[in-house]
Amino acid sequence: MDRSRWIALLLLFYCGLGWGAAVAIAKIATTGGVHPLGYVFWVAIIAALILTFICAVRGTWPGTSGKHIRYYIIIGGLRIVSANVIWYTTVKYIPAGALAVVLGLTPIFTYGISLAMRLENFAALRATGLSFGFVGVVMFVAPGESLPDPSMIPWLFFGLGAPLTYALANILIDRLRPATGNTLSHTTGMVWFGAVFMLPVCLLAGAFHIPDFPPSIPDIAVFGHAIISGFAFFALFEMIRLSGPTFASQLNYIVTLTGVLSGILFFDEAPTLWVWAGTACVLGGVALVDKRPARNG
Repeated sequence: MDRSRWIALLLLFYCGLGWGAAVAIAKIATTGGVHPLGYVFWVAIIAALILTFICAVRGTWPGTSGKHIRYYIIIGGLRIVSANVIWYTTVKYIPAGALAVVLGLTPIFTYGISLAMRLENFAALRATGLSFGFVGVVMFVAPGESLPDPSMIPWLFFGLGAPLTYALANILIDRLRPATGNTLSHTTGMVWFGAVFMLPVCLLAGAFHIPDFPPSIPDIAVFGHAIISGFAFFALFEMIRLSGPTFASQLNYIVTLTGVLSGILFFDEAPTLWVWAGTACVLGGVALVDKRPARNG
């Protein structure tokens, strides 16, 4: 294996382990008293500063044309604002491992929406993956002993909004991408929109979080998540540049499994047989959805 592949592999594990552990980190912060809206703001602003620093080093900056601003508003509104507000709210009420599996549905939702919009052709293998994802969710909510408390089921359904909005963003990222700029500059602008938008929302809702000094455990969790995300975005760009999007798609498996295991480690969660079966179905579904037909020629 050449040097670039080794680097890509290390970046893959950094992103997968970091974003997977972030589910448990978010639970530590939100159950520790940080309001989900305030959490979204702090994670976005710190990640935006990290990405801006990387842009400065690389000499590339977010565009400011009308098309660029529209792109930041739409994609940032879906990924940074909507999806993350749903995620950080839901993780307070359901096991971290369960939410990690729910977030792992993003590729399955992306294919389902693309199929409905006729952006993708029907492929039996990938459609089977879509069905596996549905069965996985059913295994989480149908058996009475799957989740620790039946009252968590509505929150789990609410949490499905996160991978749904991530999926919508995945589709629009390509369709609305401005002709100028690159992935790093586009993402930096997107994250800045999320931070700027969430500041007045937090203040108006009385949800702005003022960190303690010295920082409390929830504060450390917030800043830790933000640092992980800022560098993980950059690591994702580099990984795709070195090895392509197909290689990067393996992130889904590492994120999901890391999220489940971090829930066991940090919160003594004990997934039932139904939860493990549902997790296996979701991971299997993602594997099938990510498998594209070979091209001739």
